[in-house]
Amino acid sequence: MSKLTRKVIIDKKNGHRKTVYVKLGLAVKKDENVKKEPWDSSSEKAKELKISDFGTSEEVREMTKMPRTAKNREETVNILKQIAKNGSLRSKSGIIASLSGKSIDEIVSGQALYLSFNIMAHWQAAVNVDKLFSNAIEPWKFELNPNKENEHLKNRLYLYAPMEYNGNILPVKLTVKEFKQKGLDKRLYSIEAINVDMQVK
Repeated sequence: MSKLTRKVIIDKKNGHRKTVYVKLGLAVKKDENVKKEPWDSSSEKAKELKISDFGTSEEVREMTKMPRTAKNREETVNILKQIAKNGSLRSKSGIIASLSGKSIDEIVSGQALYLSFNIMAHWQAAVNVDKLFSNAIEPWKFELNPNKENEHLKNRLYLYAPMEYNGNILPVKLTVKEFKQKGLDKRLYSIEAINVDMQVK
């Protein structure tokens, strides 16, 4: 059986990306109906979030205003380094996590960009990660994915915060790694801007 190769196509006008799978030079559609295991559903669960999960309409309107912007990876990395110098991040639900050099590398990686629905939305979320984290909640607990390397991990935490982008209020997923070893803090691992407008719910 021929192997499928994933190809990401980016719309230059709006920055949106579409995933296709290529077989012998032919594009085939990605099967969106594949059943997700509980540990793989954190992004899908984000689509269930509502404005009221984060506060009143007025509170959310204020918390979704992002003070910083960035146009590319270089600008994003420079701002993230400044945020990291300010110390640990504390979520609305009381989780404390650090933003390390490895965190920054992961946030601006190609894989992270692939997960977010839009490059510019991803850069905006990244450079405002401190504000997003301060407003983040952890509405669900997820088991560790047994298919991933978990030897040093106690848990993966998935937090969500609202962000205004192009007139929409969308959820941003923030993944935190919690390590087994004593003395190691929780670390922000990645972010993902999710394409759903919570205002329509």
